[in-house]
This record gives sequence, structure tokens and C-alpha cells, in this order.
Amino acid sequence: MTDAREGATQAFYDTVADDYADLIPDLRYERPLERGLLDELVAALPGSTAPVLDAGCGTGRMLTHLAARGVVPLAGVDLSPAMLAHARLRHPGTPLAVADLGALPLAPASVRGVLCWYAVIHSTPAEVATIVDELARVLVPDGPVLLGFQAGRGERVVDGRAYRQDATLHGVLHEPADVAGLLGERGFSVLATARRTAGGGERHDQGFVLARRRGEPAQA
Repeated sequence: MTDAREGATQAFYDTVADDYADLIPDLRYERPLERGLLDELVAALPGSTAPVLDAGCGTGRMLTHLAARGVVPLAGVDLSPAMLAHARLRHPGTPLAVADLGALPLAPASVRGVLCWYAVIHSTPAEVATIVDELARVLVPDGPVLLGFQAGRGERVVDGRAYRQDATLHGVLHEPADVAGLLGERGFSVLATARRTAGGGERHDQGFVLARRRGEPAQA
């Protein structure tokens, strides 16, 4: 992500952070398909003491969900300090850091799973490829990753009025097959892809890819 777009993205989410935390505190907008895929991620986690990373954790709502599902330990990164401030209030004992997903402050093979939930929605396909390389680097062999995003090709406008703010931001659509292809080229076995038609106030279909880092099978 260019410095200008990274700065604009950070500024947007810093601006909407308080309203975002108030309006979307939990999984109230996730459909059964999404909840099922989250369950599949949890079921695919290898046994280990390494943390599960919420890459683009925002205000921490998905950390709350994972913790309720018994997933420990957890860690999170996000580009927005203001969003992370809410996550820290909700999860005071969880390691959280401001970071770009294309340059994670983590050692190789240091996490046993990654949730990347609507965190690549401002990234170009080339930038998503860089992010996938980073996820491959930090995941243990056999570790799963689940990505969610708006489905399609091209760009969109993210309207801050949804969060009670007069602001807009550049967004990018991704086809599930394209994301699955990037993962397959970078050391992952794709376990599932899904596309859900837009519903409610959504303007775009929703896409999801669940994959596993190739390597030695996890020991039972």
C-alpha cells in the first residue's frame, strides 16, 4: 500500500473508530455462512501454544468471538491506533500492535492460525499477494487462514456515513477464485471458497477463502 493510501486508510478508521465500536460490537451482521466458516477455522487449528492472529483486528470484536470459542492465546494487529484502543479495552491481556499486514512484526512460524476478516478490502491484488506472503511466513506448517472481503473486481467507495461520519475511503473488490489462486501459489492448500450474494444494505457480494499452510501435518 502506498504511503498516501496507508495514511488515508489509517485516518479514516481513526475517525470512525468510536462509532464503529458502538455500531458493530459483535457478530450481529455475520450470516450463518460466515459463522460456519469461522467454526471451520477454529476446527482446523493445530494443537500448539502459539497464538492465533487476528490480522486487521479493528476494535477487537472477532477477538471476542474467538475467545468465546475457547481459542487461546490470541494476538492482533491493525493499522489504526484508534481502533486498537477499543480492542485493548476489550482485551487488556492480549498482545496488540499497530502494523501493516504486509510487514507483520512477528517471527517466522510464530502463529498457529490467522483470521483476516475484511482486512484486505483496501488492498490491490498485488498488495494482497504481499500480505499472503507474510501470512505464509508467520504461520506454522498446517496452520489455517480465513479471509473475508467484498467480492468482485475493481474498486468501490467506502462511505463513512455508515459509521455516522462524513468521510469516504478507497476500497477494492476481490474474486474468491483470485484470492484462492494467490494462496495456492504461495504455499497454501485451499480448503474452501465461498461467495454470498449481497443482502440487506450490502452493495456487493461477499467472498471467503479458507486455506491451510502446507507443511508437515500437525501432531495430534
